[in-house]
Amino acid sequence: MQQHRLDEAYAFCEAACRNASTTFYSSFSALHIDKRRAVHAVYALCRWVDDIVDGDEEPTILETKELREATAARQLIVSDLHAGTSPSLSEDEHRRRMMALVDIRLKLQRANDQAITEDDHPIFVALQDVFTRYPIKLADFETVIEGMEDDLYPVQNQTWDELRSYCYKVASAVGLILIEIYGYEDRAARLHAIDLGIQMQLINVLRDITEDMERGRIYLPVEVLASHNISVASLQNENIATTLSWKGFVVEYVEVIKRHQSSANHLFAYLDGRARVQPEIMADAYTSILNEIVRRSGDVFTQPVKLSKLRKAMLGLRLSLRKLRARLLA
Repeated sequence: MQQHRLDEAYAFCEAACRNASTTFYSSFSALHIDKRRAVHAVYALCRWVDDIVDGDEEPTILETKELREATAARQLIVSDLHAGTSPSLSEDEHRRRMMALVDIRLKLQRANDQAITEDDHPIFVALQDVFTRYPIKLADFETVIEGMEDDLYPVQNQTWDELRSYCYKVASAVGLILIEIYGYEDRAARLHAIDLGIQMQLINVLRDITEDMERGRIYLPVEVLASHNISVASLQNENIATTLSWKGFVVEYVEVIKRHQSSANHLFAYLDGRARVQPEIMADAYTSILNEIVRRSGDVFTQPVKLSKLRKAMLGLRLSLRKLRARLLA
């Protein structure tokens, strides 16, 4: 692979990361350049997969016999996992998005096998290089895609364990990829990275209830809602946030998040000074979102929960101070 083509591929991933989330992009800036480029490639892939499933990205697929056969085989597995339910989209649209995900699976395998060429998509050109530099597990990428496949079907988690399983797929697996880039010496770091992903995704789920319901997804554990006398239908009641039932549910939900946070916070000690800046800043950002939800007494319905400009500025200042500290200690 020619160096200029590799540099172009990494630049593409950096731009995708910067355009998708300024908070994530800024948090990566403390990393050494090689690690930062690798993280950009991972994030670009995850963002791309998420956009395909949510319909924010129109997948361009070169349909081949191999791809059709691989898609049919994967669909049999996914259909069995979702037995008794039908895809959320039309048959044609579902097949198109499934095929796009399978295409990504096949190209990730090729990247892992060092079989990507200069003519392939820049994300896979970059990831092929990442696979040579860091002990990333292909299975963790595949787990992320499994979580996205789940979103092609109506989602209605019943228990905490089902919700945690989803969080593991779409968030913890990403964390397990990233810490292989950051580097660590004690495998206990992986356990804490799992909890960091779970607590961040739990916050996402609480924040995004309305948006997710519009897509036919109920991530909140239905059995736990029922224990607070809350039905799925009542989540669309404009006054739900004012009820004692909802407030009680939010108290329990926040307690679960904080238990995962307690474990997640141990991760940072396993990472070097520069590598820990990114997860620390993201943990701070998500804690700020959670604190805002608590300040609103759990009202995530009447208006979007977002970080204020002041809070973003404070996070930016904290990032700068942590970067400076990391460089002084290096």
